[in-house]
Amino acid sequence: MNAPQIWVIGSATECDIVVARKTVSGRHCRLVKIGGQFYLDDLQSTNGTYVNGTNIRTRTPVSPNDQILLGSNVPMPWPETVVSGSNPTPGMQGGVAPNSPRTGSALPCSIAPPMMPQSDAGTSSDGPRVITIGRDASNDIVFPFPMVSAHHALLTVNGTQVMLDDLGSSNGTYINSRHNRITHSPLNLSDIVYFGSMRVPASRLVTSGVHIGSQMQTEFGFTGEEMVFGRDPTCQQVLDYPMISHRHARIFRNAGSLMVQDLGSANGTYVNGQRILIATPIKPGDTIGLGSYTFQLTDYGTLQKRDYRGNVTIEARGVVIEVSGKRLLDDISLTIYPSEFVGLMGPSGAGKTTFMNALNGYVRPTSGQVLFNGQDLYKCYGQFAHHLGYVPQDDIIHRDLTVGQALYFTAKLRLPPDTTESEIQSRIARVVKQLGLEGTEHVLIGSPERKGISGGQRKRVNLAMELLTDPSVLFLDEPTSGLSSEDALMVMKVLRSLADSGKAILLTIHQPSLEAYRLMDNLVLVGKDRNSPEPGQLVYYGPAYPDAVTFFNPHGVPGHKPGIDPPPDEVLRGFDKQPTAHWVKSYRASPYGSSFVVDRAGKTASPLEGRHTFQEVPRVPGMRQWMTLVRRYITIKLKDTWNTAILLSQAPIVALLIVMVFGEDVSQEITDSTWASVAQRLPITVFLMGLSALWFGCSNAVREIVGEWAIYHRERMVNLRIPSYVLSKLTVLAALCLIQCGTLVLIVYQGCKLEGNMVVAFLLLSLVSIVGISLGLLLSSIAKTSEVAIALLPIMLLPMVILGGLMQPVHNMNGLMRSCAQVIPSRWGFESMLLNEIANRPLRPEMPQIAQSFEPDSGDDETEPPSNPDMAEEYFPEGERLALSSGAFVLGIMSMVLITSTQMVLRYRDVH
Repeated sequence: MNAPQIWVIGSATECDIVVARKTVSGRHCRLVKIGGQFYLDDLQSTNGTYVNGTNIRTRTPVSPNDQILLGSNVPMPWPETVVSGSNPTPGMQGGVAPNSPRTGSALPCSIAPPMMPQSDAGTSSDGPRVITIGRDASNDIVFPFPMVSAHHALLTVNGTQVMLDDLGSSNGTYINSRHNRITHSPLNLSDIVYFGSMRVPASRLVTSGVHIGSQMQTEFGFTGEEMVFGRDPTCQQVLDYPMISHRHARIFRNAGSLMVQDLGSANGTYVNGQRILIATPIKPGDTIGLGSYTFQLTDYGTLQKRDYRGNVTIEARGVVIEVSGKRLLDDISLTIYPSEFVGLMGPSGAGKTTFMNALNGYVRPTSGQVLFNGQDLYKCYGQFAHHLGYVPQDDIIHRDLTVGQALYFTAKLRLPPDTTESEIQSRIARVVKQLGLEGTEHVLIGSPERKGISGGQRKRVNLAMELLTDPSVLFLDEPTSGLSSEDALMVMKVLRSLADSGKAILLTIHQPSLEAYRLMDNLVLVGKDRNSPEPGQLVYYGPAYPDAVTFFNPHGVPGHKPGIDPPPDEVLRGFDKQPTAHWVKSYRASPYGSSFVVDRAGKTASPLEGRHTFQEVPRVPGMRQWMTLVRRYITIKLKDTWNTAILLSQAPIVALLIVMVFGEDVSQEITDSTWASVAQRLPITVFLMGLSALWFGCSNAVREIVGEWAIYHRERMVNLRIPSYVLSKLTVLAALCLIQCGTLVLIVYQGCKLEGNMVVAFLLLSLVSIVGISLGLLLSSIAKTSEVAIALLPIMLLPMVILGGLMQPVHNMNGLMRSCAQVIPSRWGFESMLLNEIANRPLRPEMPQIAQSFEPDSGDDETEPPSNPDMAEEYFPEGERLALSSGAFVLGIMSMVLITSTQMVLRYRDVH
């Protein structure tokens, strides 16, 4: 079948037929000749295209005898070859010879008004529906990739029958296998079509639901004073994407110029890749980025709208990773297209996870680049963060929540603040249905120790949390690890369906079953010799099955029986038979290296220039995040009843022990004979109360960050604010400690008949416990594992006991130890608590003068201690003690310093 002849008609100089009239849009309509029939498409022109008086909305059959108007009164000129009846010159593209003059000349185009929406390309209410596919922008479906020809294929839909024709493409059209090349073939909706190495489900082609690459989707004008973009139905440009705010941004006129302004959106507005904070002028050629959409201002004053959902291409260009001077990966280059499901394999230690983390923004390459749609990921991370979904090997869900609760809190954290509750629930319901999790919404996620959903369901919940923001790219680290073969296959099928919807998916995988292996499109193998210090290198990137098995077993699989498909394990077995250098050389010389690396390299379509500086991820307002995190943390504590009950039981147990040991002595009536006994036991009682409060805080907090590090790290990569996170921990743990301190004060005060101000004692102990929480959070942020955090706890608490002022009064310590004691919270808690307690207690009775006369002269000039001191004199002499409020102030400063240090540690451990 001959290639279709196509003419684009409009006022733009690049059109095949130029009609230089102000009422004609830049790209007004498209005339297509397929076989002997002409079809006309309106390209969402401002003033419409009329055939015999009817404003066409869909592809319409036409002939030279029809009356065709561009707008209301401009006749459409037919191509000269059609009017004269001659055939176009061979080699013509679009029916116009290369470099031939175009009809007419262009006039400056005024800014056009908004246009009516148009139905899917190629739709026709009469006769067969014809869909053109190729790299050229004039096609109905555009794949702007090198393996796709300018006019590659043609779909004809006639009722329930679908035919696919290859139009003499360079790299061929295939159905269901790259080995099944076709020229003319029927097509089922369940089939997979390959255009060269580009894989697309037939269902997406037939419904015109595929838009891969950066092709223009819509062109519209702007004549008013303002145009608002957002999710709100009242906006002039409604953008249905979860990461778009209700009223996201606006374009307006100012003194003859066009300006763009962000309207306080959660995820930012970008002009030429740079996030804007104030109203910014735009000029023709500038590109505005809003979530997954871009809008480019043309020379004619129109805006070209592109939607990049499912249209993100990933390119690694010479990626090198070095850690502490050791090279882990060396010069890896490859390109992954939208809708491709790619597996990443390799021997242990080859750098699979490291390479994945370089692609997803976790590990910055030492040299080389990671490009998303041609833009450097690490320079434009803020713009692409919400296009990325990442499921690490460790769960990123709180196991004490139900499935519905986990998804709800994730949606509250990640979606824009103006997302309504009904929108959140609708989004959750859609994702739950998409992943087959219906019926699990109220089921506890659980763990191996606490039964909940199954392992396969837990992996899908991890995935569901990422899908809430509808990312275009998904990375998964060993998603089938630890699952039964049935659950593993189910997860792989879910990923296959997501790839078919347009998402690019890359996952590390180990020993997949044959059925799971067949679901993948391509395989990346990063290899290195066993026990070798050499870095990992790319040894294969190409079709997964059976090509990868064949590549690593060029002489056949040993012992393989004819008629039985070889298992995927033969990939790594074959790799082990030769050194890595052999496979690197073989791959570079192979057709796979040519078509999957060389031909794809540097061919990524990008609408923006590479003039970027590093961008942080836009963060939602801190107060909203704090409230959501507090709600989630409280829910977790209430669900984890056993652990919470153990924490709360510490206070009464400790209090009762203090009362049983010291209650009798401390509570006795003070007389001349009992004063010394009470003065000896009272400071110990008070010190133990302060030390207990410190313990409550430290023990409650020491595992809180490190125990959920995978969750924190993922949320931080999305939009989590460190202050909101740390303060949410402090808020809930402080409330828990207040309950513990209140219980401790009530029991000890009653059992020991303490006489100090109870409210003051409670406040002081609460301050000490908050310092303990702050210290515990700092340890938790530093430690790499929960075991390390717990091991650090006694190392930090022992100095609190020794230097707290009870075992050795501070004023009796040497200079160094005395200085160290000043930064010990137990020392300040001890002094303040003791001063509060002795305020209402009698002084020591006067000693007889005769007794004093026999005391030896100390020989120094220091002031003699009073003959009737209070009960704190031995530990805090009256001349050296500070006011009670001073101790409370010091404790407050300590807490702030420790909380700030925790945030600094977390910031230091950030990837970006």
